[in-house]
Amino acid sequence: MDWNRIRQARQQKGYTLKQVAEMTGYSVGYISQLERNQKQPSLTALRKIAACLDCSEVWLIMGQMPDQVESGAGAEEFSSVHDYVMRREHRIPMKLPEIDVDYSIFTPSSMPEGEQARVTGLLVRLKPGCWITERMISHAGYDESCFLLQGELELHLGTRVYTIRSGDSFYVPQDMLHNYLNISQEEAVCMVYFSKLIY
Repeated sequence: MDWNRIRQARQQKGYTLKQVAEMTGYSVGYISQLERNQKQPSLTALRKIAACLDCSEVWLIMGQMPDQVESGAGAEEFSSVHDYVMRREHRIPMKLPEIDVDYSIFTPSSMPEGEQARVTGLLVRLKPGCWITERMISHAGYDESCFLLQGELELHLGTRVYTIRSGDSFYVPQDMLHNYLNISQEEAVCMVYFSKLIY
């Protein structure tokens, strides 16, 4: 994972390393090591840094966005980030530290004429016995809708617990604590939509 995005977000905010260190409670050396890819942040550190820099965790962890690519037939050009179409091989990968979950973004960030997407779609692959994240979390400012394509989940939503089977779906309002666990013996595959563009 390339953590240069931390430096990029810090510089966009006009913050020094010292300011980020003071706001997050980490040392200047630690933040500097993250920016130079000498260390990987914990999930806790990632969340604190994202909050400090006023950017989404998703933006910090996503892989490289593909440049202009050509489709095979007819040499018609599609840009994965500036068109209506995103080819499966050009999905944007994401990897959370400490969690063995594969994410890929399948929503382009912008379309022709400068139009911007108003939702974010993710394909999530969760190994048996794995939680989606290390603790109950909530999203400030956007809702989440999930459709389970394969597997079986134990969904924790506020104080309630549900069993979600293949073909079921669930909705997570903003600010509601939630987490889910793959309780099946196969990989769980979910299609997730956030109600705003978060990268």
